[in-house]
Amino acid sequence: MSRKIKRPTVLPDDVLYNKNLRAPIVEELNVTPKAKVHRVEWNKIMQGDPVEINPSIGHGYKIMTVDEWSARWKRNEDFPRCLKCDGVNTKEHHFIQTWCRQKKKWESELLCLDCHTFSWRSYSDPDFMTPEQYQKQYWQQQAKATA
Repeated sequence: MSRKIKRPTVLPDDVLYNKNLRAPIVEELNVTPKAKVHRVEWNKIMQGDPVEINPSIGHGYKIMTVDEWSARWKRNEDFPRCLKCDGVNTKEHHFIQTWCRQKKKWESELLCLDCHTFSWRSYSDPDFMTPEQYQKQYWQQQAKATA
């Protein structure tokens, strides 16, 4: 006998990365990716040099267009607009989020396929700390209390 688990169709705001923000979102407009992950490939694409083919679809190198290179990227429905031309023909190539002790930090970068610019958005709760920072602070307070 299999048991079906009912999942909510709409998530509450406290578990969504872009809701209940306690600081402003930092926005930047760049002509090259700010995220290191595709910076080298972008320069090659713009110069007409071959780039490495995504291993999930083949191997080797190929000269690609911007549309071909970004074909496997998805759109960010939460922030779909380009910061330069306000267009919605964008693809997200970089997204990282970190949650620690109910605090959040995230960064996202979109490529606009119309004007070929990169829209960067990032956010961090004012009191966000990584686990390492939290532990360091804890042990420094413990050492100070016993001194």
